[in-house]
Amino acid sequence: MKKIQCLKDFKKVECILSNHFVEYLKSEFYGLYDYLNNGDKLESFSLPNYQNMVILEEDEEINIILNSTLNIEFVEEVELTQLVIYRIGINIDEDVQLYFAIKDKCNLNV
Repeated sequence: MKKIQCLKDFKKVECILSNHFVEYLKSEFYGLYDYLNNGDKLESFSLPNYQNMVILEEDEEINIILNSTLNIEFVEEVELTQLVIYRIGINIDEDVQLYFAIKDKCNLNV
């Protein structure tokens, strides 16, 4: 499991995820920045802990989230150029935390 809280966190995932997936995650981050920043500069903006973007990497992580969470707000299938991912919203503290997983990693019928 990897978490993205600020722009610097993308360095951790750029070498292990496809460019298409990283670009998609960055667009999600920029959207959250536009919505949540209070005049912060992009370089210093940090998501609150309960709104970190979470990348699920292992089957077990994905299954735990999907099978044991009663607060699933939505599950969307997103088609990127070379892969399909799930975008999962979990209701936490009256906000939605975003989780992402590569479709091949889980057995989910959306």
